[in-house]
Amino acid sequence: MRKFLVVVLVLVVAGGVLGSWRGWFSVSKEGTVDVEVNPAKVKQDKDTFSKTVGEKAKAMKNRVVGLWEKSEGLTGDDKARAQKELGELNNQHDRIEQQIKELEVADQDRFESIKQDLSKTLGEVEKKIEDLRKKLEKGKDR
Repeated sequence: MRKFLVVVLVLVVAGGVLGSWRGWFSVSKEGTVDVEVNPAKVKQDKDTFSKTVGEKAKAMKNRVVGLWEKSEGLTGDDKARAQKELGELNNQHDRIEQQIKELEVADQDRFESIKQDLSKTLGEVEKKIEDLRKKLEKGKDR
């Protein structure tokens, strides 16, 4: 329970710092603390991120299609392994597409969570695609 509370506290502080830094809200001290949320800035950041992630997801899908084509030249176990990995990449791409749709309707807190997860997932998928590309290149050299 203690660890959970620490995690929640860290997330709240991180969200506050990020929100203030990105201009989503401001705090003024004039005897009392007033917090002003800037929904236009939040929406602008969400739209920009959604567009960028959407473009990356489309490019990723195109790279996976290219790898499927390369895997067709393989035989036996090499082909089966490559296509299994490509199937997993397709599943991850579908998950990314679902998260992009969720991002469109997410509130500020959910947006941050999805944004962090998407950034991490995209990085992992890019690495897997590159690793598989290298394997396929080695397979063709044989």
